[in-house]
Amino acid sequence: LSILYTVLSKSAEGFTIGSVKPTSVMDGLNISKVSCNHSDKYKYPTYSAVFSMVFVFGLVGNAGAMYVFCKLSIKNRLSTIFLIHLAASDLVFILTLPIRIAFYATHSLSATDPSESSVRSSAMVWACRISTYLFYISMYCSILFLTALSVCRYLVLAERIRLQNSEACRWARGLCWGIWCFVLGGNTLYILLTYGYKLEAEGCLEPSDEGSWKYLYHLNLIVLVICFVLPLTVVLVCYSLIIHHILQTKAGQRRRDVCLVCLVLCIFCLCFLPYHIQRTLHLHYMMHKERACQLLATLQKTVVVTLCFAAMNSCLDPLIFLFVGHGFIPVVNKLVAQCALRGQSHSGNASQTKAWLPVNFSRYLEFLNSSLDLKTLKPWD
Repeated sequence: LSILYTVLSKSAEGFTIGSVKPTSVMDGLNISKVSCNHSDKYKYPTYSAVFSMVFVFGLVGNAGAMYVFCKLSIKNRLSTIFLIHLAASDLVFILTLPIRIAFYATHSLSATDPSESSVRSSAMVWACRISTYLFYISMYCSILFLTALSVCRYLVLAERIRLQNSEACRWARGLCWGIWCFVLGGNTLYILLTYGYKLEAEGCLEPSDEGSWKYLYHLNLIVLVICFVLPLTVVLVCYSLIIHHILQTKAGQRRRDVCLVCLVLCIFCLCFLPYHIQRTLHLHYMMHKERACQLLATLQKTVVVTLCFAAMNSCLDPLIFLFVGHGFIPVVNKLVAQCALRGQSHSGNASQTKAWLPVNFSRYLEFLNSSLDLKTLKPWD
């Protein structure tokens, strides 16, 4: 931590005392007693653009995955159980993104039109509470589901359990619902304990006193260890064992497992690790360092980057369905073929409708539609 503080302090040189707008617990942390000549207006269009892309791609990927899983009735497999809950946890966050996008897009209304300030404040306070609450639920459920998926894959490779074992599936469902209850309960407790915080329309959740920072610091350490460090340790141990195992198998049989290792480690290192490092550094700085303007301004800039990467988790999770779920891509191809052929049949004369598609592509669609049986095709056999 001391080394990182030194690096950040060096990079923050050049800022002067002036004014800085407060930021939120959701978007970072703030000390109202410190003012810097540093504008944070850039973060609002950045958040709006990034969250808009995450909403589009994440909604298409996760909603499409849920449709395929539920449509094909392939829920009685260990891996599919975890993938369904993983997609559901992503949708929890994705469906609240329009609230955040609207919040950031309309941020300047209170400054340009004071009459809008009270309306905006009363409307966005609860919206901010809900979006923050669901963001943490989605993120920590995703972390725990990815961890459970990693353990499941190792146990299957080690032949400790079978994918279609009914008892193992019951344990998997119980574990998934236990994860939901654990994360929901923890976040509900957080809301109850932080009820004394003051809420500002511009900054969402803002600690109201010095004791709040100490409380947040200790709470962050507990969450960091239980919900991130321990799951990451389990993932690394499982993947070390998986790599040791797949080196002894044929190349064609280990491609999916290599993809799983790479994808999950990428998600942890790209999305979750920077966010937790930044949050811990920021709170540690607030608790143990002098509140220097330069370092505070630098830390506030890192909030934008780490939060955007944390949100991108919802776009990366669907890659697990595509590259790890065995049979998932053929199923998607079949559904696309069915839609295209159905469009042909309803567009009029058959001899004329096939003219809008290349002959080879039309035959390819017919082949996909006839060669795959949706009832028997199961992902990750």
